[in-house]
Amino acid sequence: MKSIVEKIKNAQKIAIFNHENPDGDALGSAFALKLIMIALGKKAEVFLRQGDERTREYKLVKGTENNGLSVEECDLKVAVDCADIKRLGTMKEFFSGNTAAIDHHMTHVEFAESTLLVDAPATGEIIFDLAEMLGVELTHDMAHNIYVAITCDTGSFKYSSTTPKTHVVAAKLLEKGVDIGYISKCVFDTKSFDYFRAYRKGIDSLELFENGKIAVLSITEEDFKELGVDETIIDGIVELPRSVEGAEVGAYIRQREDGAFKVSLRSNGDVDVAKAAVAFGGGGHIKASGFLLRKELEIVKEELVAEIKKQL
Repeated sequence: MKSIVEKIKNAQKIAIFNHENPDGDALGSAFALKLIMIALGKKAEVFLRQGDERTREYKLVKGTENNGLSVEECDLKVAVDCADIKRLGTMKEFFSGNTAAIDHHMTHVEFAESTLLVDAPATGEIIFDLAEMLGVELTHDMAHNIYVAITCDTGSFKYSSTTPKTHVVAAKLLEKGVDIGYISKCVFDTKSFDYFRAYRKGIDSLELFENGKIAVLSITEEDFKELGVDETIIDGIVELPRSVEGAEVGAYIRQREDGAFKVSLRSNGDVDVAKAAVAFGGGGHIKASGFLLRKELEIVKEELVAEIKKQL
């Protein structure tokens, strides 16, 4: 933590990046960090890829107003919630010079000069600790963003990665006036009609392998085009396959616009899905991981099931 703190103290203009297709943890952590940097008297901005602002999580976080800072003038680049430089996507070309990374993925592949890697349930929890280390008193908006980060990556505190400390941190955030009812409704309880149309398509694709121990749900780009919806609209469906009774591992295979398949894995018990993801060049956590594969859908499913079988 000390090396990151020193880099921040010595910097004046800070560029913040997160992984492509950012989730609530990535966005909440990034914009919380931006506000913390501004509180320290520095200039900071979160640099997103085109289209990243379409998500409901982006619309939920605070501090998204652009302050006109350009990435070229920044003297420190910080990657947040990103386990590998490849996950920066098109923004990785800007990640050079004085760099740092803040992450909670234990499959993290170091790519920055300084790395703050903590086995926490969410990067947002690390940002909370960093604010304390920097002596920054959290404002309502900072606390709001950190809560968004934590609640998204813990599934509203229901995942086994949640710790006693996580609840302590959440309590401190609530003391800042965070409206947890509003955040929970926005993140977990509000769905569009198009969401349900796509959700139905996903359920229809559900398949079981290895006597029901592996549940796989898949949706192609053609399916999304037929429905006329964005490919990210039902990313939350990733939790559905592992909810099938008897399933030890659930997989959600979604084809992106570029044809590649994004595979998200979830484990119910002792199966380490991070090992399976790493085998395909991906990574993540023991019970939640993912990777990209550019092959035909049936081959993706075949190779995926074969790899998971090794962990059963």
